[in-house]
Amino acid sequence: MDNTTMVAAVQRHVFNALAWTLYGFLLAPLVCIAIVSFNYEPVQSFPPTTWSFRWYASALQNAAFVNAATASGILALCATLVATPLGVMAAMGLWRSQWRGKPFLEAFFISPIIVPGLVTGISLLVALAAIDVREATIRLLIGHVLIVMPYVVRTTMASLSQLDPSLQEAAETLGASSWKAFFLIILPLIRPGVVAGMVFGFILSFDDVNVSLFLVDARTVTLPISIMSYLQYSFDPSVAAISTMLIALTFAATVILERWFGLKRLFAGH
Repeated sequence: MDNTTMVAAVQRHVFNALAWTLYGFLLAPLVCIAIVSFNYEPVQSFPPTTWSFRWYASALQNAAFVNAATASGILALCATLVATPLGVMAAMGLWRSQWRGKPFLEAFFISPIIVPGLVTGISLLVALAAIDVREATIRLLIGHVLIVMPYVVRTTMASLSQLDPSLQEAAETLGASSWKAFFLIILPLIRPGVVAGMVFGFILSFDDVNVSLFLVDARTVTLPISIMSYLQYSFDPSVAAISTMLIALTFAATVILERWFGLKRLFAGH
């Protein structure tokens, strides 16, 4: 083995070691919380001395957790259904636009990702109070649409960037209306990007704390807020059990996306 080959082999092994170390650093907390969730004892400890599904049953029988999970699911679904058509229309407008201020508009539509969630939550609270919107359900829906929409815009634009604009022009030349060309030609081709934005937006909406913290009331509480409130008075493994179930659902969604569309195709748009 000459020196060049030896140096390349060493670099490859060092890169692989760093990559596996990074994976371990990212996944270790998730593995720990999953192991702790099977602890029978009423206090979280690692590793468990006795294994049990006790705290999974406890979490599923806790009415506060079940009601909060239902509220979070409905809220995330409604926010996704509202944000998706708005995000797709915004992405289509940006794709067709030749305006000089197009980069400014792109930054504007994805700004909820960049601006800290606490700032977004406080701003919404003040703005909605100023126009007398005090119903928590409406405030949460508006806030979570802002959470979901940037991901729909971003992933749809990624798909549109791979699309040949002449396809729509050809359809319209052959007599199709703009709406018909969109639904029959454009939308099927960008569907992976749209679905990716919907799934990622739904997951982030379901898990959101920063924005929801300022918009909930005593009657409408989301699951992350309910977990935070529970941890103020109790530290039993039922919270670890809920966290493990959320990790499992997120992993399942990722696997389904990969099998149905392929994660690379979701962002490549073809």
